[in-house]
Amino acid sequence: MKKNSKLITGTILAVVALGLSLSGCLKNDGNAEANAEGKTIVKAVTNAGLAPYTFVDENDELTGIDIEITREIFNRLPQYELQFSQGDALQGVISGQYDFAVNNYGYTEQRGETYYYSYPYKTSYYVFIQRPDDEPIKNLQDFADRKLKIEFTAGTNMANAIEDWNAEHKDTPINLTYSSTNFQLKFENIVNGKFDVAIDDGPILSTLLPKFGLEGKLVGNEIDPETQDILFKFNNTYLLFTKDARGKEIRDNVNKVLKELKEDGTLAKYAIKYFGNDTSPKAEYFETPLN
Repeated sequence: MKKNSKLITGTILAVVALGLSLSGCLKNDGNAEANAEGKTIVKAVTNAGLAPYTFVDENDELTGIDIEITREIFNRLPQYELQFSQGDALQGVISGQYDFAVNNYGYTEQRGETYYYSYPYKTSYYVFIQRPDDEPIKNLQDFADRKLKIEFTAGTNMANAIEDWNAEHKDTPINLTYSSTNFQLKFENIVNGKFDVAIDDGPILSTLLPKFGLEGKLVGNEIDPETQDILFKFNNTYLLFTKDARGKEIRDNVNKVLKELKEDGTLAKYAIKYFGNDTSPKAEYFETPLN
């Protein structure tokens, strides 16, 4: 009897262990879930910290142009149920906790090795951010000739754009310093004279300057169309998917809808709603995925 008791106890422990193991497997493969209607659940993640792109409104609802466009995409993909979460977006996708990230992401070669990129869904427009009493910058050549100083994080869209410009203008390069400075410190460095200018999306200024207590201390000066074209090359924004078979399948279905949204004017509609003008990407960007 004692022997049988040990046998039964061992069997129970083995079953419990197996159950825990299976539970762990199911948890790790949570993105393959289906809802009660048989739709595949697709999990999106955002940092929700950069209005007007992704943010939480006064009703504690997740919104912003990136969020609205993403929801519009999945409204046209009835085979999926979209679920949004807030968190560490890029790491969450790498770990497989989420299927894709939504956060005003541009393209870099380094990220292209880690994530599948959708077609672009908007193109941001830039301003030169300067001290109010400084002479407005006319274009990148004027920027270089005046030997103004700027800082960027290496590998970002703007750093790539300035590097390309410098490669073509070796006699008068722009004075570029690499740093990992956040928005607030970057803006404060301009106010205190450590650097002279930043180049960033116009729409974020009205949100960030009051947040940092810098209203009246910086202004966004318009960039001429030729310079905008140089910068736009690097500033389409994309959804970033897990780089696996599932991520590619979802990305490819999303791309079909994004092309529809471009062709029927929906992307332009959202751009006008948030920015006052059409900043949807050019049609040529909806032909071949980046990776």
